Amino acid sequence: MKILIVDDSLATLEIVRRGLEKFGYRRLVIRKADRARKALQLIGQWQPDIVLTDWNMPDMSGLQLLNAIMQRRLNMKVAMITTVDDQAQIALALQAGAAFVLSKPFSDETLHEHILPLVQGAEDSEVLLNNVEVAIDSELALPKLSQLTKLIHKHIDSNMAVHTLKPQQFDETKVPCVMVVYEDVETQRVRAVGILDIYATCVMASSCRVIPSEEAQAAIHQHQVSDDILEAAREALNATAYAFLDKRTRKSLRVKTIKFVPRAFAKLEQVFATEITRRLDFSCQREGMALGKILLVGY
Repeated sequence: MKILIVDDSLATLEIVRRGLEKFGYRRLVIRKADRARKALQLIGQWQPDIVLTDWNMPDMSGLQLLNAIMQRRLNMKVAMITTVDDQAQIALALQAGAAFVLSKPFSDETLHEHILPLVQGAEDSEVLLNNVEVAIDSELALPKLSQLTKLIHKHIDSNMAVHTLKPQQFDETKVPCVMVVYEDVETQRVRAVGILDIYATCVMASSCRVIPSEEAQAAIHQHQVSDDILEAAREALNATAYAFLDKRTRKSLRVKTIKFVPRAFAKLEQVFATEITRRLDFSCQREGMALGKILLVGY
């Protein structure tokens, strides 16, 4: 989740940043800009999910920034945090497309209440609700998502929600993560690689074992994935590995390795750049848990 804060007050930039970090949103990455025109440059380069902007700034107003974003039809939510409390002006901002206008001063809890729907909406927008089946190269060992979902429901969790995702792109929110490698049983050749975000790892792990909440929180917010979580996730993934079928040997794949990836490296970025016919992007979610994201790539 990428959030850009725009305000000419350095104090306000810090107040908003600390308020956002307090609530532990999904892999939150925050950038700041003290001018609206600087923000426009950063928006084009970085493409944040959410922009939080002040109204009164020296070079151009927050309302002008909002209009510029709307005119460019950029896929992001914009909200205003400002000292402006005139109802006519607030109505003008809302008509222009602001998701909300929050007047200063405000509490962290009020900020959280306003921004949470935007955070949830940004994640929901990545899910393809009609669960379109992507035509995967027939030479690959990757299963169809419908087939994989049936096995998940049969062997892991009958109530787990599984949905197709738009192809994920690599950015700084994709690490840390967990990488799983699938190999052919006979040749031991790598035929598929899976990338699970920390949420998906916890979802899979909790389907096989009881994961203490403090252990899950440490994995999500402190990036400390325990051996127990990794081993439980491996059990869950192994339970559906036979859905990965090598068309030449007619043998199912098996999980070769699973490991925690704390930081980015070149080959990880290449995995996310794989063409659509050689990959499967989907989400998984258990009741009471956040949505996890998985990328499977065939070789």
